[in-house]
Amino acid sequence: MSEDRKQEITKSLKRCSEATVAAALRFEETKNLEELDAIILGVLERDAATPRPDGVASVTDDMKLIDDIGMDSFGMIEVVMTAEEVLGLTIATEELSGIITLGDLKKFLRSKFGASEA
Repeated sequence: MSEDRKQEITKSLKRCSEATVAAALRFEETKNLEELDAIILGVLERDAATPRPDGVASVTDDMKLIDDIGMDSFGMIEVVMTAEEVLGLTIATEELSGIITLGDLKKFLRSKFGASEA
C-alpha cells in the first residue's frame, strides 16, 4: 500500500479509534472481509448523533441504525462517504433504501465485494 493511500484512509477515519484505523489498513492490504465489522462499528460510533452510553460494544445485527444505534440521516451520509473512501466503493443513494439494521449494512457492504452472507 502506498503512503498516500495509507494517509487517505487515516484521514477518512479521523476521530475513529486506532483499532478502526488498523482494521481499515489491514483490509486495504488483505481485502479480508472479517475486518469489515471493526471498520463499520468504528465509523458508526464516530458518526452517531446520539451515541449509546456503552458505545457500540453491545450492538447486535438486528438493531436499527437510527432507532437503536443513534444514527441520523447526516450520520448515515458520513458512513456512506467514509465507506466509499476507505473501502474503495461506489454507493448509489437508491441502494441505501433497504438498509435499516446493522445486519442490513454489513450484508450490503459484503455484497459490494461479491460475498454473500452465510
